[in-house]
Amino acid sequence: MARRLTPEARRAEIIDATQAAIASDGYRGLSLREIARRCGMSAPGLMHYFPDIPTLLEAVLDHRDEVDLAEILDDGGFDVPLLEMLDAARGFYAAHPDEARSFDALEAEALDPGHPAHEYFARRSERTFDLMVPQIEREFEDGDEVARILRLLLDGVRLKRLRDPEVNWTDTDDDWRVMRKLLDGFPRRGIESDGD
Repeated sequence: MARRLTPEARRAEIIDATQAAIASDGYRGLSLREIARRCGMSAPGLMHYFPDIPTLLEAVLDHRDEVDLAEILDDGGFDVPLLEMLDAARGFYAAHPDEARSFDALEAEALDPGHPAHEYFARRSERTFDLMVPQIEREFEDGDEVARILRLLLDGVRLKRLRDPEVNWTDTDDDWRVMRKLLDGFPRRGIESDGD
């Protein structure tokens, strides 16, 4: 007999089950039927909440981003220094390496314009950096340049991990140190140069 849940609780259960499925098995085998089975419901019942995979996938990605961001910022918001926030993000994803790799792989697959999450990830990249721009501009004299370099560096580190499944977070420690050193070398606001 199916459990009685409020619509909000049922949606949350479906989203959690889908996120767990992607984290453990990747996106490729994802189906509404399999998610319905994991939730103890029928596929038509699940479609009452999410009519298709793209709608469900977008809900999962929105939820994951919201939860991850809250964990990373840990009530500090965007008021913490940029490098401190980046260290927190790295620590968070290092504590969840398999899930991070699965969702990074999903984002790589979504580079294909025909992928159901293509538009989502294109918007997400812009949203993420839009959130960081005020923080970057508050700290650095040339916020545009720092944002551009940061985007390239972060994409490069993620791609390196995707290319080689044996690479884990500790294998990127040297890359992280170099990235921090590079970012730390950009002129800061409110810090006088040696010529002043």
